[in-house]
Amino acid sequence: MTGPARRAVTLGIDIGTTNTKVVVADAETGLQLALGRQPTVWTQHPNGQVDTGPDTILAGVRAAVAAAVGTAAETAGSPIRVTGIGIAGMGESGVLLGRRGVPVTPVIAWYDPRGSAELAALDPEFRAAYPARTGMPVVPHSSLAKLLWWRGQGLRPGPQHCWLNLPEYVAYELTGARITEPSLASRTGLLDQATGAPWPAALELLGAPVGLLPPPLPAGSPVGTVRTEGALRGAVVTVAGHDHSVAAVGVGAVGPDQLFNSAGTADVLLRSVPRVLTDAERAQLVAGGVEAGQHVLPGQSALIGSVRAGLVLRRVLGLVGRAEPALRAELDRRWQPDTEVGALRVRGSRGADDTVTIVIADGATPELAWAGALRHISTETAAVLAVMNGVVDEHAAAVAAGGWTRLRSVRETKAGVIPRLTFSALEEPGATGAARFAAWAVAGVTNGAAGRSGAPGPPQVAGFT
Repeated sequence: MTGPARRAVTLGIDIGTTNTKVVVADAETGLQLALGRQPTVWTQHPNGQVDTGPDTILAGVRAAVAAAVGTAAETAGSPIRVTGIGIAGMGESGVLLGRRGVPVTPVIAWYDPRGSAELAALDPEFRAAYPARTGMPVVPHSSLAKLLWWRGQGLRPGPQHCWLNLPEYVAYELTGARITEPSLASRTGLLDQATGAPWPAALELLGAPVGLLPPPLPAGSPVGTVRTEGALRGAVVTVAGHDHSVAAVGVGAVGPDQLFNSAGTADVLLRSVPRVLTDAERAQLVAGGVEAGQHVLPGQSALIGSVRAGLVLRRVLGLVGRAEPALRAELDRRWQPDTEVGALRVRGSRGADDTVTIVIADGATPELAWAGALRHISTETAAVLAVMNGVVDEHAAAVAAGGWTRLRSVRETKAGVIPRLTFSALEEPGATGAARFAAWAVAGVTNGAAGRSGAPGPPQVAGFT
């Protein structure tokens, strides 16, 4: 006697700074069956350093997966069979593996200041070349900065060491395979964006071998299958890549010259460009506060600019006593686009700024403060777009998603500054995009493209818009 048929699903995992999210999708239709969340646990040290253990990251992923799979089984009314797993997540943070593949470092948060002094002491010629080579500013967010700090502590990367970004590390723990996904490698400061290979000058600075970064494998390619016992055993695993690019895939902003706006705590503008940028273009973008790397989609570059819009909006709501959902909704209802502003000043709201300062004039009403915050955000957004458009042509289409877009005032403000903007109601674009990459990886195995020569990425992206 056989039991009930198990429903085939794919999992999309998005390892975020605040939460790890997991989407369970029907393997045949792509329909979302469940969503699980688990806080990303960090240790805040008195000296300002922030880190966590690799085991803590894995425990968070397992808990989010278990919650989502359990909910999906209830929703489907049948047991679940996980056929594929796509893993996306934040860039810059990762682990250094040593002998026998065991982590020898904690996971340093991408915003941790470690590496600042080491970067400041670098040769001026290297610092000058860094933006054009890597597409990133000389700030301690990169993996290179963290590795330089470890080197200063006496840990010098050698032939026995291997750097894995967080999504790659989780994939390694599931499958035993070590790979580098190009969009995540773009966030390390170790990659030469012109060639797509490790940058010799950065490796020489660390005294590290070329093998510090494992062989590259594009998003959507099968890394291997889950080795552990349990519900995930045998599932095909792919590293979907950097969370912002994967979220763009989640909402369908996948064509060349499209823009994705993620309206969360960090309001991110991600622009796809269907070619490799020149060194001069990367340097110009970085000088204007926009970073440039590889997209998760093959043959495309990703321009990333950000405004700390969510942070500003949340703080203003708190300052004017409108943080409660009902009060916020009333403020949103009363907002008018032609409201006079001038009651609020903001300093330091670009993505690279460490401190955000908000000044509200005496006697300013909540309505005026809110209008001023929205006007400031629109001005900063326009400035980021101007930097992008100064290097590449204006985007052909744009999609925004995220919690703030539920407010009419935010939607109308964004539509007024971002041309050809539409909105997606998708709750977790990053995890949804990762689930789609998982489906493509399963299809690659099914079609005989298993292993390191797997599918180079999504074959029919347009079908998911």
